[in-house]
Amino acid sequence: MKRYISLLALIISYTTFAQHADTAFVKGELTEGSNPGSPAIFIDTSGRAKRELTNFVFNHYDSATYFEQLKRLRPLKHKKTVPENFPRKWIVLYQLKGKNYLYRPCDWGYHFRFEITDSTTINYTMEGPEPGRLDKISFPSKTHAIIEATNYWEGRRVEIKLVDTAKGIAVVTFGPTKYREGVNRVLMVDAKKVHLFPIIVNYCPTSKVQEIIDFDKIDFKSLLKEQ
Repeated sequence: MKRYISLLALIISYTTFAQHADTAFVKGELTEGSNPGSPAIFIDTSGRAKRELTNFVFNHYDSATYFEQLKRLRPLKHKKTVPENFPRKWIVLYQLKGKNYLYRPCDWGYHFRFEITDSTTINYTMEGPEPGRLDKISFPSKTHAIIEATNYWEGRRVEIKLVDTAKGIAVVTFGPTKYREGVNRVLMVDAKKVHLFPIIVNYCPTSKVQEIIDFDKIDFKSLLKEQ
């Protein structure tokens, strides 16, 4: 019941905000008297959705998933030292028409996050939080981290290169792995600096059908060359 009330409050909050005259809609529109269940995609500059995006707290399902997988990775290595000023929690950053945005997807499972703890890494995916045993971490510079980790599915290498320290933006490279020869690069931002960016909300309270947003293709090579 508590979760239902919270969801209802969120729907009302989004609907109320999206009815403001200065709301920038990417697709669809919510107006006074319109069905609150109607889907819409809009840019939320109020920051109301950012609390969701930066929530790394486990619910009951998350805890069960995480600790069950963690059993297969024990014993964990010695705790690793991460400099205080190096970000540990990361959120995906998108680009649309050359500008950076956070994104609140229709289906929460598409909200990918990455976290570094003292002894593990955590990939927040559609399947829940997936832990990795932190085997080795090095810092070639104050803005560059290289991580070697082992998780239940595959060995994994993660490289984080900050490309904008003021805004906390980094190119995070996952892989290659034994299942994938190539790497997967993702533009991410320090969770403590999400206040610097507007957020696109994919509002669909009655359905998990993903509205397609044509985000820009990020030129990672150019971003990395600038460093």
